[in-house]
Amino acid sequence: MSRDIIRTHEQHAQRVRDAVTGSGILDERVRRGAVEAGPDGDPLAEPYGALVRQIREDSSRVTDAQVRAVRDAAGSEKAAFELVFAAAAGAGLRRWDAALRAMTEAGDAAD
Repeated sequence: MSRDIIRTHEQHAQRVRDAVTGSGILDERVRRGAVEAGPDGDPLAEPYGALVRQIREDSSRVTDAQVRAVRDAAGSEKAAFELVFAAAAGAGLRRWDAALRAMTEAGDAAD
């Protein structure tokens, strides 16, 4: 895989991270934690952590109760949305990074 493609991906991924963790209603540390959350990462305080884990593992099973708990803790619908968006962006970036690594390794093995 071309180094230019990898560099372009890294630039786009950083823009997504910057946009998600830039200004917002929800504390930046919480949004950053949601983007960076992984199985081995630092856990977020509840109820944020439960919702972020659910989005990371199987977003189709997010419940109204999970979202309501985050909305109540964060203080607004917009703050809850920011957490959901950050968690979804983080999950997508991790999957894309894994795919990029696999394609790079496959290309290296073919050489």
